[in-house]
This record gives sequence, structure tokens and C-alpha cells, in this order.
Amino acid sequence: MNAASVFIIALLTAFLTAAGTVFVFQKYNILPPKAAVADTLVPDLRGLSEADARANANVAHIALLIASREPNSEVKPGAVVRQSVPSGQHVARDYTVSVVLAEEVLKVPAVAGLTVAEATQKLEQRGYAIMLGSNVASDKVPPGSIVEQVPKADTTLAKGGSVTVQVSAGPGDVPVPKLMGLGLTVAKANLEKVGLKPAVRWVSMAETATYVVLNQKPMPGEKVKPGGEIELTVNQ
Repeated sequence: MNAASVFIIALLTAFLTAAGTVFVFQKYNILPPKAAVADTLVPDLRGLSEADARANANVAHIALLIASREPNSEVKPGAVVRQSVPSGQHVARDYTVSVVLAEEVLKVPAVAGLTVAEATQKLEQRGYAIMLGSNVASDKVPPGSIVEQVPKADTTLAKGGSVTVQVSAGPGDVPVPKLMGLGLTVAKANLEKVGLKPAVRWVSMAETATYVVLNQKPMPGEKVKPGGEIELTVNQ
């Protein structure tokens, strides 16, 4: 028998012996069981701070991943809003569970009545930019201070948004009310309401009602500066 034949016979003998051994081990349950993969339960992380969530994840032998952050008014800023795997579910050890953390819901602060510099500082502290709109006349807000803002105070606005403000240019011209035919007392009261002053010019006319405004200067509808005088011609 040559060497090649001897090698082939030896190889077949070894193969058959190995196959027979495996068969016997399997038939009589001699082979050891496969090692079970260790698993763990996912804890409930909702409502926990990031630090507490990480601590609980470490105890449970899971990896924690911060997937994103989103504004939420129902959960404290920095706390877990939701998790990718429900609590109580079995996962392999070191399995990655992602969570979403809550951010503060930002609202626009009130800046009406503040100077532009004060409003700018207050808005920038909250992460907003200020935009200057047109100046408007106002007899209630000092010149240089803010009369109106858009969006209004307490409106929800994402960080980085802009707030447009209108700045007071001081009192504007006041339209003169119609005073002719009114009694002097009523005419004076109407002028005071709009910030104007009466200057009475008395006349004496027979067969004409007394203490009634017969004429006025400027005429109704004309505009004058706040505090201006309106001449009233009154019969005595």
C-alpha cells in the first residue's frame, strides 16, 4: 500500500471517529449547554434628572444615550421626557437606551416701558434678539422708551427668535375737538381730556346765549402740540 492510500485511510478514520463521538455526546446529553446571554430589565427613567437617569442606567447595566432635547412645560428642565425602550423590558446587558430631555419653555419677557438699552439686555439674557420698529408718538411713554412689543410678553418663542419693539417719540400733535355750541364748562373739560388749555375771549352779544362757545381757534380737526392753547370766544 502506498503512502497516499495510507493518508486517505487515516483521514477517513479520524473523521468517522469524530462524527461518532459528537453523535454519542448529543444522544446522551453529554455536551454542555450553551452559555445563556445575560440580560437586564430597563428601568423607568421618565421624570428623572439626567444625573439620576445615568445612575439608574448604570445600576441596571444599560448604556444611556441623550438623543435630543425639546421644550416641555410638563417636565422639569433637564429631566427625561421619554425613553426609546419601555421600562420593564428585557434587554441584553450594556444595551443602549436613548432618552429625550426636557428644555425650559421660553417665553418673551415684558420690555414695554424700558429703554432700548434695558430691553436689549433683558432680551439677550433670555436668548432673544431685539429688532427696532418705527418710532411712535406717545404722551404716556417717555421718548426713547418702548411703547409696544411683538410678540407680546409671555408669548412662547424659541431661543434665538427676535422681538420687534416700537419706541416712543414723545407726545404727538393733538387734533382739536369741536367746541362751538358747547357750554364753557363742558368745553374746558373736553380740552383738558386731550391735554389742551382753554384761552377764553369774552364778547357781549345781545340775544345770544351766555357762557356758550361761539367760535374757536384753531378750528376742529386741526392739530396742535400737546399743552397748546385753544382760543374760545364766549358770550357773557
